[in-house]
Amino acid sequence: MEFYPAMSTKTPTSQQIQQPENTDLVGCHVLAIDDDPVSLRALERHLSKRGCQITTASSGEAGLELITSETSVALIDMVMPGISGLDCLKYLREHHPLVSAIILTASSEVEDAVEAMKQGAFQYITKPFEPESLKVNVAKAHEAWRIGQENSSLKDALSLPQTPAQLAETKTDFGEELLETVGRIAGLDSTVFIGGESGTGKTTVARMIHQKSHRSTAPFVSVNCASLPRDLIESELFGHIKGAFTGAVKDRVGKAEIANGGTLFLDEIGDLPLDLQPKLLTFLQDRIIQRIGCNEDRKLDVRLIVATHRDLAAMCRERLFRQDLFYRLNVLSVQLRPLRERPEAVQQIAMSTIKKLCQNEGKSTKELSGHALAVLKSYPWPGNIRELENVLERAVAFSESNQIQVEDLRFDAAEPEPASNSKAVSRQSADVFTLAGNTLQEIERQAIIETLEACDGNKAKSARMLGISEKSIYNKMRRLSIGASKGKRDDNSVN
Repeated sequence: MEFYPAMSTKTPTSQQIQQPENTDLVGCHVLAIDDDPVSLRALERHLSKRGCQITTASSGEAGLELITSETSVALIDMVMPGISGLDCLKYLREHHPLVSAIILTASSEVEDAVEAMKQGAFQYITKPFEPESLKVNVAKAHEAWRIGQENSSLKDALSLPQTPAQLAETKTDFGEELLETVGRIAGLDSTVFIGGESGTGKTTVARMIHQKSHRSTAPFVSVNCASLPRDLIESELFGHIKGAFTGAVKDRVGKAEIANGGTLFLDEIGDLPLDLQPKLLTFLQDRIIQRIGCNEDRKLDVRLIVATHRDLAAMCRERLFRQDLFYRLNVLSVQLRPLRERPEAVQQIAMSTIKKLCQNEGKSTKELSGHALAVLKSYPWPGNIRELENVLERAVAFSESNQIQVEDLRFDAAEPEPASNSKAVSRQSADVFTLAGNTLQEIERQAIIETLEACDGNKAKSARMLGISEKSIYNKMRRLSIGASKGKRDDNSVN
């Protein structure tokens, strides 16, 4: 057994640390937390010799600040002043669950170390340690982290099929014509192109197509082309073999191969780099791939669905996207309309979303006041369905009554620009009232008018929907010059 060697207090230079005797642990990022400087120097010396990149901290507080997404192993002293080893372990389990924690403990503290393992530690090492045992344990911990990362990536890629109940809920987001189109497309195996602004539900439609197809029991694999680093996209899509490039320490299966038999969904295809587009074109033509660094062809049976918020035709004209690839992708096309062009769908989507949110939080279902509903219908929704869901989630969380009022609504986007005539009521069409450029009195007037229309002129019911008394609605109608008939407005009702 090797004990801690006598060492000078001088910290090893970066040149000494970066020249390992071997590369057993190259790519392993270790964080060592120990209040004993001799222990830290020993850990740094032995692990850097094996190729580790090691960061050290003399306290739990300092150490937890140094954790990054690349940290794979944390070596933590059990007993430290301030934040203890168990406290650090608890923090890791809550905030960085994939990091493998190894507890460093004196022989008299083994029972505490065993308790730490029950709470999620990967292993414990007693002091003084043997360098070879340290290396073996760190290597195993790093491998556990790597497998965890890979599994997490696969879970993100493999979307679970939607249940019939979930499919029924998503139908409220789209019109009957679109759903009919989705049903027809699902029975085919051709490539599908889905266009539409961000937040219109492109991913949901792609999943619906997959779920209704004969491939529904096979994987639905999603890849966001905009979120991947440029130099990793090809590897992510088609995979690589060990040694193909720096950092390729083992064979990796690409997302296209994982989707074999099922559906590969490429979201934000407009962000795919030009130099990778020919390889995707080749894949589309014959469904054959080659992993990076390998000459072996692999034949796949994959249905491709792509989506983007960009205008690919315009990008082709500007030579930012390959025209031949665009033609290959644009076989079956689905264009999703923005929510501002479907104001009739706002109420249905809103009520379905509120019901689902309340069920998830164990609350009784909340209602929308008439005024709040009118505001939702008139808002332009630049973020579309996604923004509407965000607004309602906040409203459900913070509203203090069973009825969501206008003051409970907090919008994601900036106030829309007012119309050129701020005194006039802005309209997107002849019958669609918008908030931009109108006074609060005008907005209140329109809310009452639309609520009266929705309630067929029933003022008592309209008052309940608006969250005011019946006496108040009569007063407001008189003050705002709203007719006492059914509340129907004519073209000149708002000036």
